[in-house]
Amino acid sequence: MTMRVYFATDVHGSEVCWRKFLNAGQFYGADTLIMGGDITGKAVVPVVSRPGGGYIVRQLSGEKVLTLAELDQAEARVRDMGFYPYRTTDEELEHTWDDPAAVHRVFLTLMRETLYRWLELARERLSGTGIRLYIMTGNDDPHEIRGILRSSPAVTETEDRLIDLGEGITMISCGWSNRTPWHTPREMDDDDLERQIEKSAAEVSRPERAVFNLHVPPARTAIDLAPALDESLKPVVKGGAVMMKSVGSEAVRRVLERHQPMLGLHGHIHESRGAIRMGRTLAINPGSEYGDGILRGALLELTGRNGVKSYQLPSG
Repeated sequence: MTMRVYFATDVHGSEVCWRKFLNAGQFYGADTLIMGGDITGKAVVPVVSRPGGGYIVRQLSGEKVLTLAELDQAEARVRDMGFYPYRTTDEELEHTWDDPAAVHRVFLTLMRETLYRWLELARERLSGTGIRLYIMTGNDDPHEIRGILRSSPAVTETEDRLIDLGEGITMISCGWSNRTPWHTPREMDDDDLERQIEKSAAEVSRPERAVFNLHVPPARTAIDLAPALDESLKPVVKGGAVMMKSVGSEAVRRVLERHQPMLGLHGHIHESRGAIRMGRTLAINPGSEYGDGILRGALLELTGRNGVKSYQLPSG
């Protein structure tokens, strides 16, 4: 029997991408949805009330005062871009933004509220469809988010556990990354990352029928290339072209080469959409264009007898 899987990753808080992801099961005829990490947004956008009425959306409307009707549309645009609108006042903003701990509390509160709403939407959309939903957090997601996923009846949180997908196919997951210039919440040295993944890989009895859902792609491949950065974290440009470099994980590469699972599912590097072969392993990174509201994904057909039967990389 064939299992039809839709995989996406790195939606980074984009409301429109999350809705597209939930709809992808029925749209593509998939019975299994897998989200590979980095589900939360990266920034808060203040929505400041004016004493005389109306609101200003900082970073979006400039100094234009919006009515409530206009504000709803503006906030929807903010959410679709992967940001969190935050209604506040000039006075509150002045006090909050000078206190990093207060900013973190606001950010985390908005993340939680959004994720609870997303999970409720998942329950509504997928209830009765028979479509299974698997999610893990990525390196950009705060540690506190994982508990929300684990407590939700709408999804199966996958990290650090062996998942039986059916048809004799199992899946392990790891959302941590190797070190990045951005000092994200969930990253570690490559040797530690290898030991972490190996704990889960040791539970896999048949790697030739296993999916390794590892957020970071293997190093030195066509799916781990990102812009090279200078000391100020700006892209390096030579001859009018942005220079690219391998930023994936050597640990992930070693794990895939050692165990040779039938499928590696990866993300993390938004620019490196594609698929490669490493021995008998098909490794896929669908990429991400969440900021433009475009959902990049991978649609796969898997069988317990033959492994990966087919794949494609749709977007929309």
